[in-house]
Amino acid sequence: MFDAALAVVGEEGWASASVERIAEASGVHKTTIYRRWGSAEDVILEALIDHGSRGIPVPDTGDVRSDLVALGLAIGAVIADPVGRAVAAAAVAEPQSARIRKLADGFWSERFADAGLVVRRGIDRGELPPSTDVDQIVEQVAAAVWFRVMVRRMPITRAWLTETVASLT
Repeated sequence: MFDAALAVVGEEGWASASVERIAEASGVHKTTIYRRWGSAEDVILEALIDHGSRGIPVPDTGDVRSDLVALGLAIGAVIADPVGRAVAAAAVAEPQSARIRKLADGFWSERFADAGLVVRRGIDRGELPPSTDVDQIVEQVAAAVWFRVMVRRMPITRAWLTETVASLT
């Protein structure tokens, strides 16, 4: 069900993500969706939260650059996957609802807090200065990976990512 909901949003956008369309894509009757979730918005939100919580592990190799490379490789693998691509497309779509925006903001805050552990550990180990902007480093790694996969449609290689991370730290 969740994969179907994310695929509909990824392929057609928020505006076309109706209960009927999700039911068709998932092979279940629309009343099942209404009974369980109540709306397309609710099933999509739960799908995004579920997918995001399974998503990207927080590496801890003992080296901030290695951790950032591992994090970037994991982000790249997730958004290169068809379901991950649907989530990525949904994540940048402009939601029609203030409720979706609020939940999306919470979702991203949690993801950034998790990923920020990598940078905070590097600061604690003395690999990065205490004044390092944790969110900025995470955003720059994620943005570089996102742009390469989603816009340039190029693969993420360890060599490219190692060079990118080195330029940021």
